[in-house]
Order: sequence, then structure tokens, then C-alpha cells
Amino acid sequence: MVAMLAAAVRSAPPAPWPGVDSEPSPAASPGQIPLDLESALQWTLSRNPDLVAMRQNLCVSAAAVAVAERFPMSLNPSVSVDVRPWTFEHDTGQGNRQLATVVSLSWMQPIEFGHRTGRRIAIARAEYSQTQWDILQAELLALIETYRLHQTATFRRDKLRVARDLAEFNAKLVETVRRQTEAGQLAASELVLAEVENQSMQQVLQTSEQEYADALAAMRRQIGIPDYATTAVPDGSLKVPEGLADEDQENLTRLALESHPGINAAKARVAASHAAVGLAEAERIPIVSVGPVYENDESGTSFYGLAFSTPVPVLNTGRSLVYQRQMEHSRDLVALEQLRVRTVARLDASVAKWHETKALIAPIEANTAAIQAQAEKMDRLYMAGQADLLKLLSVRQRLIEAENARLDMVWQTILAYAELLEASGGTPLLGSISTGP
Repeated sequence: MVAMLAAAVRSAPPAPWPGVDSEPSPAASPGQIPLDLESALQWTLSRNPDLVAMRQNLCVSAAAVAVAERFPMSLNPSVSVDVRPWTFEHDTGQGNRQLATVVSLSWMQPIEFGHRTGRRIAIARAEYSQTQWDILQAELLALIETYRLHQTATFRRDKLRVARDLAEFNAKLVETVRRQTEAGQLAASELVLAEVENQSMQQVLQTSEQEYADALAAMRRQIGIPDYATTAVPDGSLKVPEGLADEDQENLTRLALESHPGINAAKARVAASHAAVGLAEAERIPIVSVGPVYENDESGTSFYGLAFSTPVPVLNTGRSLVYQRQMEHSRDLVALEQLRVRTVARLDASVAKWHETKALIAPIEANTAAIQAQAEKMDRLYMAGQADLLKLLSVRQRLIEAENARLDMVWQTILAYAELLEASGGTPLLGSISTGP
């Protein structure tokens, strides 16, 4: 299952960097490279430094499986050769008399019981599976974070656009009011009011520019592409996610419990600790060594036979290690169960937040459209001399507040959706992230 999910996450090859072989997006300034959401997700998978480093663990785990599947080095036979060619017998009055060469040869083969090798293979394979799930979870979380940061940068860009539009309007209004004041058509107090409003808006614009710069820095850092760390800007519009299918709560919970990488990694840890209990129990059985022996003594007599040796588990029977492994297995079981409970609780809260947040979008957008129409009407009345400056500024202020409230609510739905993706593990919903303009 993990291989299928990982293949689905990595199925699309990294797209060419946007803007390299194409015309710049209208939203991008000269020297900037527009980055749409789809390209940001693909490049995160291929270039994020944390993911690149973490994937190396898979090679290590695969090598550990290969080692476990081979014959253990501890079971290699041992050969003992003892040759004593200079053996002398002391003979009183005759000096030393050389005897026959003493040769002792033995070949010992260790034999293990308790299926140690099978349990070592089970541990290695479980750890390999855990590594796969850990990497998949890291990839999904990185994609969700990229989605959140890309949309946050888009949100800050749109907020900056609104601030710039209002700043331009106020600057033009100041010039218009100044001409009318000089012509004696307006009182000087209205020029002061327009200039104060313009200066206030310049401060708001500077704040919006800084927030946009911070969002860009976070997005570029997440993607992890040094060559474009100072030029990538978000491309596409800020829109309410529409990827959540009309899944009932029970089915959505089932999908999350089945496919959540964190839960499956915890299952792999349980399998590994269970195999470790069996290995500890098997290691209480001593490894015996048997094999043929040959000996030729100094008189030339040859001896043939079998030798048998075994450790005697007196000082350490291995029972303490078995108890430790059992406690580790019990700990992993409890951790798995609590992770399931936490996942269900978090998913329920995320789904409720998603539905509540999304339900607020329609009335806010309708209210913003109504205020927009009234603001355009007030502009025409002011130009016709049927409304004063204070009323025009008041309506314009309400319009900006409404537009900012709309952007804030869309951003909140995006954050709620990202939280829902993270709570579910990402696998049931990730492919439905809207990446269109």
C-alpha cells in the first residue's frame, strides 16, 4: 500500500521552472519568475532539502533488510589448528629426544535455534516499512505546507494589491481636492482631510509590503530552490478550495485511519517491536557448536571424534531483555491506539471547522459585491458634485474593509482546508487541491 501511495504522490515529474521558457505572468514584475501552485508542489518534492536528505534513510533500511536476509556472520564455522612440530622428551643421560609432531584440528559449526534469522528479517522489513511511511508522511506534510505558504503569499499579494489601489485612489483624490480648493470650490479643511487619509494609507501600504515580503521568503524557503530563492513569486488567484468531496464523516474517518502515514508508520513500529520480543526469547536458547576433531599426539597416535560446546546461561538467562522488549511492544501498542484516537478527534474538529468556515464565504462575497456597487455610485455622485469628500472617503473605507474581510475569509478557508489535509494524513484529499488560475 505504501508503494502505491508514494507512487501517487511522486507520479508527476517536476515541471520545468515556470517562466524560464515562457513569457512572464502579468502579476510578476521584471526579473521575477511566476510560480503556480502545481509547479510549487512538484518542485517541493524534488528539491526540498529536508526531503532530499530524508530519502537517504530508505537506502539504509533497504541495506539492513539485505543484511538480515543473508546468513549471519555469527554462524560462520570456525576452524582451530594447533601444530607443534618441536616436541622433545627429556631422557636422563641421553639428552632431549625429539618426538612426533603434535597436530590438533577441529571444525566447529554454530547452530542456532528459535528462528533468530527469521525474526531479524521481520524486524528489518518492519523498519523498512516504517521508513517508507515516514518518508511518505514527510512528503505529504511538505506538500501541505507548500500549499499553505503558496496560498498565504497569494493572499498577501492580493492584500497588497488592495492597499495599492486605495493608495492610488487617495493620491489622485488629494490632487483633485487640491485643485478644487485652489479654485475656491472646496474648503481647506477637506484638503487636510484628504492628505491625512493619504498619509495613513501610505503606512498601511508599507505594512502590506512587508507582510508580502515575509510570505514570499517563507514560500521560497519551503520550496528549497537556491537558484530562484529571491525571484519566485506566487502565480494564480486566491480561491476557496473545492476539492473536498461530499464524503460522510464515517467514510472520511475510515480513509484516514487506513491511509494516514503516521498511523501506518506506528503499525510498522509495533510489528518491529513484536518481532524483537520473539528474537529476545529466541536468544535465551544457547547457540551450540558441533563439528569433527582430529588429533595426532607425540607418539604418533591419531584420534578422530566429534566436539560439542555450548554456553551455560547461568549468570544471565536473558529474561530481563525479554521483559524490556515486551514493555517496548506494549508502549508501541498504546502509542498506536492513542494516535488513532488523536487522529479521529483532530479530523472531526478539522471537518467541523472547514464546513463552518466555508459557509461564511457566500454571504461575505455578496456583501462585498453590494458595497462595491454602492462605492461606484458614490464616486459618480462625488464627481457630479452631489456628495462631499467625507462621505466618499467613508464609503471607500467601508469598501476596503469589506474587500479585506473577503480576502481574510478566503484565506481562513484555505488554512482550514490545509489543516483538514494534515489531519487526514493528506492521502484521501491531497490530489484534489485546486491548482487552477
